[in-house]
Amino acid sequence: METAKIKNAPALAAVIATLLVGWYFWGPAGGKLTVLNEGNFSEFVQQFDGAANDERVLLLLSPT
Repeated sequence: METAKIKNAPALAAVIATLLVGWYFWGPAGGKLTVLNEGNFSEFVQQFDGAANDERVLLLLSPT
């Protein structure tokens, strides 16, 4: 009986990890991702400053 619990532990961990990643990207924020460029920078600044009491996440990626 003990080996059955141990055998299922990695599968359970994978399911939990998948659910957490899904919630992180598509949960309460609803998947609102925006590509920041010169055309929408002023709108971004207004939205970012306007959400001072909310959670704000900014992800910067570099091609190098």
